[in-house]
Amino acid sequence: MSEKEGAFTLVEIIVSCAILVILMGALYRVFLGSSSAWQKGEARTRMYQNARIVLDLMSREIKASFISRGDPHLIFKGNQSFLTFVSVSNTPNTTGEYDLRQIEYGLSQERLRRRIETRLDSFSGGATAMIGERVLNLTFSYWGQDQWQEFWDSTRGTPENTDDSLPEAVKITISTQDEEAREPPLILSTVVYLPVRR
Repeated sequence: MSEKEGAFTLVEIIVSCAILVILMGALYRVFLGSSSAWQKGEARTRMYQNARIVLDLMSREIKASFISRGDPHLIFKGNQSFLTFVSVSNTPNTTGEYDLRQIEYGLSQERLRRRIETRLDSFSGGATAMIGERVLNLTFSYWGQDQWQEFWDSTRGTPENTDDSLPEAVKITISTQDEEAREPPLILSTVVYLPVRR
């Protein structure tokens, strides 16, 4: 071989390989960082979307709740962790058909449960469905008499004393977490204003 041919020396090849390995390592770290950020963002978005869907469903049904003085089946009762009320809701598998339903919300083993009773005059158990998973906390507050209250019972009145009433508003707060618990809990809250019926 003559010296005039352009060839790389062993030292040049080793140096260029070392530079290439350093660049590939840096690119790999950037890729891992962006992939991790993407996964965290996606988990946070799923948590937010699921929580908003649950809050929207609960808000719609609570907004349609009502009571009737003197009718013991038309109630609105709740404490900080449980709510049961009568509401107008769509009849399953039909379009434009609505009926009275007793609806209950409660939390059991990080699952938000919704129970619907179609017969108001007898307790048959109804249908229970899970509407949210990985719900760490569910809290209700009731606005009435110019303050937030921890309990509400529309049946506290009597036929002579007609103080049966709905709260003016219900505040719902839920705390949820992603499936792998990689993200800190997401806390969302909404206030549902009930139409004033006087």
